[in-house]
Amino acid sequence: MEKWAAQNDSVFFSKRIHPENEPTVGVVRRDPFQRDRDRVIHSRSFRRMMHKTQAFNANKGDHFRNRLTHTLEVSQIARSIGKALELNDELVEAIALGHDLGHTPFGHVGERTLNQILLNGIDQDVRLIGQNFKHNFQSLRVVDKIETRCTDYLGINLTLAVREGILKHTRVKDKSGQYYKYPELDLLDINLDAPSFTLEGQVVGIADEIAQCTHDLEDGVRSKAINFIELIQQPLVRKCMDAYHVHLDGDSKMAAYDTRSLIIKHLVGFLINDVYIVSRTKIEKCVENMERVAGNDYIFNQQCIKFSQEIELQVQQLKHWMNDKILYSEEVSVSDAKSEYLIKQLFKAYYKHPLQLPDYMLEKYYRIKAREFSRERVSREVTILQQDDVFVRMVADHIGGMTDQFASRTYIQLYYPDYI
Repeated sequence: MEKWAAQNDSVFFSKRIHPENEPTVGVVRRDPFQRDRDRVIHSRSFRRMMHKTQAFNANKGDHFRNRLTHTLEVSQIARSIGKALELNDELVEAIALGHDLGHTPFGHVGERTLNQILLNGIDQDVRLIGQNFKHNFQSLRVVDKIETRCTDYLGINLTLAVREGILKHTRVKDKSGQYYKYPELDLLDINLDAPSFTLEGQVVGIADEIAQCTHDLEDGVRSKAINFIELIQQPLVRKCMDAYHVHLDGDSKMAAYDTRSLIIKHLVGFLINDVYIVSRTKIEKCVENMERVAGNDYIFNQQCIKFSQEIELQVQQLKHWMNDKILYSEEVSVSDAKSEYLIKQLFKAYYKHPLQLPDYMLEKYYRIKAREFSRERVSREVTILQQDDVFVRMVADHIGGMTDQFASRTYIQLYYPDYI
């Protein structure tokens, strides 16, 4: 690894909320970030991403991306950049595999809906608590408070570098410039005003952007939301095709295949190369004026992993064009409206009638409250639960963790008569 990579023996980067002792007998030794990667892969939240929407509804077809395949593509892109820059491969992979654990069912509309409920409530039916639901913060909440690996504490106890990288893979402020409100998170040693303090964390953030503006293009063409001829006229796509001398038949009868085999693979490589060239120079200049802290660590406080200025503008232009064609399309808009309604109905059902929640959610609530759980007790304390921010947040956690299919089945279970 290069000198600016996060080191496996770093005391600062590898520290955990709950101290752990390294097993000494009968276990093959693993470095801290390798352990984190394994814990993410073995988590339930990671497996559930297979049935969560990326851009198009999971029922649309077997070849459309879901949240898990998107995550694997982000990991592949991030590791390619990381290897070129000689960074810590296991740290890159751990952050990449964990970055979207907090995503909701039905894609970003689920995130927006839960955020709206927590901030504003639902009419007179659900009380607002003035908190946010943002997937990067929720991903940190998942690994810190929702997933479990032992009975001593909640969470899977990841290292600081992985937790910080997961949080910083996208923005931490809303459009008004205010930090997202997540009062229960442990943000000790995490500076929200700076980019990720490891280059590995910064790499995952830009890899996520590359995946969104390349691989989602293929799904757009396959769904016919994006016109193939219009696609190849986009400045970034045109620039990439010229650089790689890609020639296409304008009347292609296999638009989806041509997009994948001739455009996407070259566009991914083109953007990775641009990031590598720009970032290597930026890093070298940055470390000239930096001192190692806490022994052997570089703590980065500026963005070193980036596109060139020209490519950055073209990436943003392509993403805006894609959003117009995909996210605001009739198909996605109809699906989003259904999803928003479904999530609000689920929330109202659990809020008004907490006994409809499964035992494991109610037991967790009473465990947090250090009180004994029984369903009879819940029946007596409905009003107390409804006035408790912890309970309202837990309902959001429960719905946010659902897959598309499970959320749909649960809606039917809660609202459809059994004889239908």
